[in-house]
Amino acid sequence: MFKPIVIIIPLCFILKFLTGAESSEKSIRFTYLESSLITSPGPLRIIVQPTDQSDCKGNKVTYSIVVEGGIGTIHYQWRRKRIGEAGFVTFGARDSIKLPVYNIGTGLEAPDKTQYQVMVTDQDSTLTSAIASLLVNQITGISPTGVATYNLNQGDNVAFKALYSGSSPLSFQWIKKYGTNDWRDLSDNVRVSGSNSAQLTLKKITLADSGLYKVRVDFPTLNGNQCTETSSITRKINVSPIVDTEPPTFINSDTRLFHFCPDDPELANWNESMSNILPLGKCVYQFQKYSTVFDLPVANFADNITPSEELILHWGIFESGSQLKAIKDSSGLLLSDIIGQISLHAQNIDFENSTESNRIFQVIFWLEDEAGNLTPEPSRHKIIVEILPRPIILSNF
Repeated sequence: MFKPIVIIIPLCFILKFLTGAESSEKSIRFTYLESSLITSPGPLRIIVQPTDQSDCKGNKVTYSIVVEGGIGTIHYQWRRKRIGEAGFVTFGARDSIKLPVYNIGTGLEAPDKTQYQVMVTDQDSTLTSAIASLLVNQITGISPTGVATYNLNQGDNVAFKALYSGSSPLSFQWIKKYGTNDWRDLSDNVRVSGSNSAQLTLKKITLADSGLYKVRVDFPTLNGNQCTETSSITRKINVSPIVDTEPPTFINSDTRLFHFCPDDPELANWNESMSNILPLGKCVYQFQKYSTVFDLPVANFADNITPSEELILHWGIFESGSQLKAIKDSSGLLLSDIIGQISLHAQNIDFENSTESNRIFQVIFWLEDEAGNLTPEPSRHKIIVEILPRPIILSNF
């Protein structure tokens, strides 16, 4: 800083000193600079560089720079380089420390990955700022790229991934077309995963999965809000039925054995009638309707094409002997081929005993897929029910 020193001397003293004559009392102001306090403002330098800017398509971003030092008037000239251009060219108004860029990502004026820099000059030097990029929050594609239509077979798997630029999205939502202007949100289930993430996966696709798919993405904005973009890019799936000759199977199914009726001896007293000792129905096991004792979880079903929840469960109850013999429920319905879980069957089932030996029954399950294939006999799931004989009668007389 320059530090001026001011001295005021009456004019009469100056004239008297120079001429020896008297003069009227006047004053003259003298100002001089103390040379030892003169300092330079310093060289021109950039203290805050332009930084990358990211916002949603159609919004405005602003680049800025801060400098200090320099001699004389400081000038600013912003420059721009778009993707594919050989070098930077002059852009924007001159002599502004800020550069607003409007309608980013729309048209050719401000596409994603456009670069900006500014040249700063004073009377002695020229500086070039760091390069700052424009990042547009937008959907850029769907991976795999280059394939718009997928021709798949029933039972195949397929996955799509949303590609984007700019800030990390706030959320994803994959959608499917069901009709003219009828796009509906997908949701996760046993075959669909990632409906709310970057990657959508469809497993064991069916004919109903044919159609158009695309993604909707929410991005953050610089002002703390969000914008939503739905991709113009779509993926089409065509599902062709295939001839399914492989039967469905059971997995994680352990064969079980159930024993019903007591087998302890029963004591008879003197003059006690046989009916009192051992009632005829003492060893009849009744399987109550709506019981889930023999129900099988869906996790135990498997098929090469059809998802497990679309398989049909068959069951029957047979008495073992020289050959399997179907038995009847309490209403007289033959239990040889019933569809659905046993607990859905409307009638009670009586497993009757024998007075001479054990009676063996088999609860047999098999599956049917959409192609009509049935689980073969050796692979069917079987549960053994053994009704023990009537207890031995002991007398104390």
